[in-house]
Amino acid sequence: MRSPVEFSACARAGVLGKRAVLALAVVLAAGGNGRGQTAAANEPAGAAPPAAENALETYGPLKPEVNAAIRAALTGAALQNLSAEQRAVLRAVDAFYAENGDAPVFFDAGGWTAQARGVFDRLRRAPEDGLDLRAWRIFSLDAAPTPALAAGEVALAQAVAAYAFQASGGRIEPARISKLIGLRPDVVSAAKALEETFQAADAGAQLASYNPQQPGYRALREKLASLRESPGSLLLASQESPRESKRRASDARSPVAAAVSKAAQEASLLANMEMWRWMPRDLGTDRIMVNVPEFAARLYRGETLVATNKIVVGKPETPTPLFSNRVEYVVVNPAWYVPQSIIKKEMMGRSLNGYDVVWENGLMHVRQPPGERNALGRLKFIFPNSYSVYMHDTPARHLFATARRAYSHGCMRVDQPLAWAVALLGPQNGWTEKRIEKMYGKSERRVNLPAPLPIHIGYFTEEVDENGQIHAFDDVYGYAAEVKKRLGLGG
Repeated sequence: MRSPVEFSACARAGVLGKRAVLALAVVLAAGGNGRGQTAAANEPAGAAPPAAENALETYGPLKPEVNAAIRAALTGAALQNLSAEQRAVLRAVDAFYAENGDAPVFFDAGGWTAQARGVFDRLRRAPEDGLDLRAWRIFSLDAAPTPALAAGEVALAQAVAAYAFQASGGRIEPARISKLIGLRPDVVSAAKALEETFQAADAGAQLASYNPQQPGYRALREKLASLRESPGSLLLASQESPRESKRRASDARSPVAAAVSKAAQEASLLANMEMWRWMPRDLGTDRIMVNVPEFAARLYRGETLVATNKIVVGKPETPTPLFSNRVEYVVVNPAWYVPQSIIKKEMMGRSLNGYDVVWENGLMHVRQPPGERNALGRLKFIFPNSYSVYMHDTPARHLFATARRAYSHGCMRVDQPLAWAVALLGPQNGWTEKRIEKMYGKSERRVNLPAPLPIHIGYFTEEVDENGQIHAFDDVYGYAAEVKKRLGLGG
């Protein structure tokens, strides 16, 4: 049975004539690889040199016949009835070869290179990472040096480019799901993928490296493999109320078996793996990781989990934005400058005792002074961003007793603000809860972090904990369902 990555219409696009067959065999027999050689260099031993007037074409020197064969394979592909991804890959690969004189990169005088065999093996294993390369099948590398070699080179290159494109997050543009998703995957170009793979000592590993390498992604990948190998579904853990679980700081991670079909569970794993592709590849050694559907924030120092906090996130109609940034400072005794959207929707016509109200250019500006009743509580954690959101304390402590904590206008309220501030500022730097409490008063005070701390606000409805237990969370904003739909997995 042929591999699912063999013999596609894309690979058969450039069918060569008898002259190209003979020329390709001659080039290989003569020890040429087609890179920068003239037509004379490709003639068999003893052949008469070409006439001087035939040495140049109208647009420059004659290309080696193998290069011409590759160009024929490239130009034989039709762009009609292809997806946007397919058209983009075809054009990008064509441009790469044009830039390099249509020289082969995956075979030489000895046939297919080790790099070709390495990427071929990785392409066959693409489903392990949830990638769909069914449109990019390639010839078997056991094919003899015939016209299939040039067409196979092109098809292999196209599959490599498509793999890199998908693995690095090119299938879905996050902003098309929501304008409040500011995560931007660094999509690997065809030129970069081809250059790096055909030069790599281990081309298969190089190609695989375009997938996320974070532990969270790898754990989901392992669960996908286990699910596909097992006859039944995996045991999931879902949300339950904090009254039923005291084991974890984040009640959303407590283990309750959930009956989910195998197909639905595979779709969820694939969707979450895809959302990992949106995250920066380098999260930082010390970092804050926020998972919105879990209503939880975690601080890591290296690979050590230092602090976990329950959080309240934005309502479905006012979602918490997803992006990466850096926490720079803490504000003690923050004032609340009420956004115009809240003023217009919730404050007009109401009594605003305790607020400072100023009218300017026809607009009402509202400020709530620092204090115990301030909507931001006593502490605010700032990471400057275009969405004007931040983390903060809150006087509405009762909200943390609920499991589904989507109540805010987009900012994130933290359950243990004092402990969180100490963890961010660093107890090794002399910060304690008592020291911070002594700063409470009626004036704002800014405390800079010793160094800006990366913060990544992500969205994962399934996670694997340190014990290998998989946990499921509500798709509070419907993003996971939309990702499934766009991947063709159902919504």
